[in-house]
Amino acid sequence: MLVILADDHVMIREGLRPFVQRLAERVDVLEAGTLGQVIAHLHAHPQVDLVILDLKMPGMNGFQGLLAVRETQPAATCVILSAVADREHVLEAIRLGASGFIPKHLSGAAMVSALHLVLSGERFIPSMLVDHDSVPEPDEGRRADIATRLTPRERDILRLLREGLPNKVIANRLDVSEVTVKSHLGNVFRKLGVQNRLQAMRMLVDSEPF
Repeated sequence: MLVILADDHVMIREGLRPFVQRLAERVDVLEAGTLGQVIAHLHAHPQVDLVILDLKMPGMNGFQGLLAVRETQPAATCVILSAVADREHVLEAIRLGASGFIPKHLSGAAMVSALHLVLSGERFIPSMLVDHDSVPEPDEGRRADIATRLTPRERDILRLLREGLPNKVIANRLDVSEVTVKSHLGNVFRKLGVQNRLQAMRMLVDSEPF
């Protein structure tokens, strides 16, 4: 997998790189600090899989960077990374072709989960800004109630699910069979009030670990 990680702050890029490298077994990360560097990478590497694009960098004005990425390599998946995350910005980014909008306050694990959703073909919109269709958003009381009803093994599986790991990897991590993982996930989905892992990940990506 080839990823462009674009942010004008070196420390942010260095902090995010280890999490981006968890997206697949092999991830090559190209860093960029300006829009010009992003475009140069896109021209030099026509098979880029993912562009993580800071909303405000040198050479950019509003969503100019997103439009430039979409024009240069339309097939590349692009997500916006921003410290400013309001409803207007999120919806405009999605309208212009972004596959997701990731606030910088998300934890690294939550960002990985969001990127897994995007790479699976879904769009990621922070649930605190835009409600997901048919995905319940638990209040604090319900979340606490769910936590008390989860078994220790279910909590382990939930933590790994939150990282966006597939069932086979979860089974290997916990030294159990894949069938056992599927059985536990069925119980977890029922307790969360969701129907599948995508809905569960959408719920978990903005929440604190159980």
